[in-house]
Amino acid sequence: MAENKGIFDKKNAEKTSEFKKVANSYRSGWQYAEIGFQYGASIVLCTLGGYWLDKWLETGNIFLIIGVLFGSVAGFVNLLKSVNYKNKKTGKDGK
Repeated sequence: MAENKGIFDKKNAEKTSEFKKVANSYRSGWQYAEIGFQYGASIVLCTLGGYWLDKWLETGNIFLIIGVLFGSVAGFVNLLKSVNYKNKKTGKDGK
């Protein structure tokens, strides 16, 4: 009768470490995708808010332009903070 080693044999241990590597790579990729999504969402939301204010106050395109600029600046500041935080957390400071 063949000996049953279960899940603790060497072959399964190597597979587990490979699965962890793949899972970590996907996790880090989604973290950076989230940063890009936040950047785009801040621009879109501020632009829509400016458009709504222009229609409500009948001011032309003043608030639309302000919304685009504010959303771009706010999104870029958030992008820089997120990337710097992730670099500090992982220890990749470029030195």
